Amino acid sequence: MARAARITLASLALTLLLAACSGQTTTSSTPTPTTVTSAVPTASTATPTVLVRSTPEASRAMAHLRMLAGTIGNRPLTLEGERKAAEYIRAQLEQAGYRATIEPFVVDVATGGSAKLIPDGAPEVEAQPMSGSPDRSANGPLIAAGLGRSGEYGSTSARGAVVLVDRGETQFAEKARVAQDAGAVGLIVVNNQAGAFRGDLGSALISIPVISAANEDRAVLQSYAASGRRVTVSTKTERLQGTSQNVVGKPSDAPCTAYLGAHYDSVTAGPGANDNGSGTSLLLELARARHLDGVCVIAFGSEEVGLLGSRAYVKAHNEVPNARFMLNFDMVAKITRPALIGDADLATRASKLPEASGLNLRQVTSLGPGASSDYATFLQAGVPALMLYSGDDQFIHTAQDDVANTSEADMGRFLTLAAAVLDMLTAR
Repeated sequence: MARAARITLASLALTLLLAACSGQTTTSSTPTPTTVTSAVPTASTATPTVLVRSTPEASRAMAHLRMLAGTIGNRPLTLEGERKAAEYIRAQLEQAGYRATIEPFVVDVATGGSAKLIPDGAPEVEAQPMSGSPDRSANGPLIAAGLGRSGEYGSTSARGAVVLVDRGETQFAEKARVAQDAGAVGLIVVNNQAGAFRGDLGSALISIPVISAANEDRAVLQSYAASGRRVTVSTKTERLQGTSQNVVGKPSDAPCTAYLGAHYDSVTAGPGANDNGSGTSLLLELARARHLDGVCVIAFGSEEVGLLGSRAYVKAHNEVPNARFMLNFDMVAKITRPALIGDADLATRASKLPEASGLNLRQVTSLGPGASSDYATFLQAGVPALMLYSGDDQFIHTAQDDVANTSEADMGRFLTLAAAVLDMLTAR
């Protein structure tokens, strides 16, 4: 699951190009599935022809999870772990009777950065860069402007100055715009609670360096502003460039009229068992047990840095907006506060299924500020999309998100629910 606390969508500078790619083949670890014997093309409005229907098994899904999060391990974008996982997924889809292909795309993404806050003649103050801030350095007298609203600058001229403002009330982009319009050469936003933070300027066109400082440094910075001490502020963006890939499984030559999806990458810090080896493993087992003509299966790469895989797929496939539905699986092996997220009608229908009974599923339209998943890309493309989600997990994006952090029983409940939702949406 993508979290803005790590890297936000607005910080991305993304180029999506289809290119050639090779990978390392990984041996299958699951039993041979039922053989596919027919493939009947269907129109986009027709009910998918059933090629294979069997009972999905949680034990098979857990075998995939042990391979992805155990044997392969960490799967950060563009690196060997992600490539090995892609090859494993491709092999499993082929074994299940799909026409499986790897679709590479080029990644050029801001992965973080650094900031400097150096008062003249005084020790450096720790600072964080704002996502969306340009790579720039500026020096000027420090002045304070409250919460950074236009009326709070008063008679003090900000031209040529670095402005100190408090976090809160208005968006960071608005604070930066006001400072920039006032002629400031830089902006410092001080936290309104303990600790440091990284903010996001969104898509605002800001040309001055914008940084943040911890609440603990408020007093010293205010004293510098009171005395007009000059400070230097600077930001430097770090970028990652490389090739990632989606894995696409088509049941036949028929066009895709619906989609099942999950992201298979992880953050660098951990093996991503629940987030999202679990969703990928559920996807593979559901694809084996419900082989439906026209229902295509996609394992997305590079979700953790801004839904790059799903965005690349939608950009490359003009037929996506015509799809009947998209089901996404993200974090499905540790039930805490489970939810159906996305299209309200799909969520309501899914919640009424017998398989949903007892799960106390919340129905929400989004994950909330600072988090998202690939269902959102399809929603934006006009496709009714629904994500199955077992709830937040304190160990995601850490080394503790390993196989031991998941439950086969919880995976089984969501696998059963996923099959029921798919059956409902493809019923004759």
